[in-house]
Amino acid sequence: MEKSKIKKIVLISVLAVVLTALCVIHGILSATSKKSPEFIECKMVDLDSKYKTVIEKKYNKYLGHPDLVEIDGKLMVFYPSGHGKGAIIGKVSYDLGETWQTMENLPASWENSMETPCVYKLKKTDGQEVLVLTSGCPNWNDIGARPDGFNCSVSFDKGESWSEFTHWFGQKEMGGEGYDGVVAMSSLTQIKENGEFVDKWMGTFHRGDNEYGVNAGEGYMNYRTYLTFDDNDQPIWSTPEPILKDHHELEDKYGMCELEIIRNEKDDCLIMLARANRRVSNSLICFSYDEGITWSEPKELPNCLTGDRHKAEIDPITGKILISFRQVLQNGNKFKPHALTRRTALSRGWVAWIGDFDDLMTYADDDPSNDSVGDEFIFVARDYYGTDCGYSGVVFLEDGTAILTSYGKFKVGALNPYIIQAKFKLSDVM
Repeated sequence: MEKSKIKKIVLISVLAVVLTALCVIHGILSATSKKSPEFIECKMVDLDSKYKTVIEKKYNKYLGHPDLVEIDGKLMVFYPSGHGKGAIIGKVSYDLGETWQTMENLPASWENSMETPCVYKLKKTDGQEVLVLTSGCPNWNDIGARPDGFNCSVSFDKGESWSEFTHWFGQKEMGGEGYDGVVAMSSLTQIKENGEFVDKWMGTFHRGDNEYGVNAGEGYMNYRTYLTFDDNDQPIWSTPEPILKDHHELEDKYGMCELEIIRNEKDDCLIMLARANRRVSNSLICFSYDEGITWSEPKELPNCLTGDRHKAEIDPITGKILISFRQVLQNGNKFKPHALTRRTALSRGWVAWIGDFDDLMTYADDDPSNDSVGDEFIFVARDYYGTDCGYSGVVFLEDGTAILTSYGKFKVGALNPYIIQAKFKLSDVM
């Protein structure tokens, strides 16, 4: 037999053995690896594909980090054309999310957005509605920038036109050392004075663990800044100040960031949910009974509420809370899928939790017998390539229809993340 044929036979045999071994190892890992649903404490459901539609998808372009607002039946979603930075894209729907159109004549300054856009509908005490869009200017080392505060744009005509960005608390305004405006504003909460709402909103953003800017070297830190409007309807932001100064050691230990704040009218308090970016704990929760001036000590949330960028809204029909977020279960080796892999994070991608305020309030106590974990955990859309998803916009219509938007690689073979919508009523999933 020729030597070349012998070599081919040997090579084919070796490859066959290697492939067989790989298949066996893959089978063992698949059979024994932990899955994220194994750690969820409440009822779980997969959202049916009939409730999901694509808003925009480009094969050669990264689309991510959307936020959503509704005003007079018109939906608007905004997202950057890049990972956390890039020109802001706007889409509008006049039929409650059935079809979407690209928004035209957006402000020129939005082309140079440096961060994730966040958008809110504010209702002033005189009934006037104002749309506010913010975008941070953080320390993105890949472009050589320094912390430079945040930008703000407003609309007084239901989003038909927007002001150019005004810049706040950057290097120029702060004498050379600006604030590190990451996810500005992750929340924007109307404040009460003497028990009544006033035209004042508390915004939050955070700084990362870097050596530049205000409070350099102090690790993770979250800020509050108050938004008001002058006599000419121009936005005014107060000088940022640490919001968790009484708990900064824990704030930095856990890497608390991307705060979401929701008001519990029943107990007259504010509830804060936080991403734990150090990945040494579950997500965190704390409470304030004085309109966000002081906060209780942060406590860990259960697995069914652990992840990044929580967005909470209340169903006007049932009173239930829906919290949308990116699932990330990562706490040392606690969630390590298998001894043979280095991967420590578990995730199914974009998820949502449904429950009551009483569920959230009970997480503050230390009673180990407390089993209040919420009504349901929804796997909204699976991200097939990790955890680069979430950052969803969430609105409820008056009839209880929930409309959510998110980004991610929701199909096998997707080259870049894209934007999708989920639209359903809680009765559809519970």
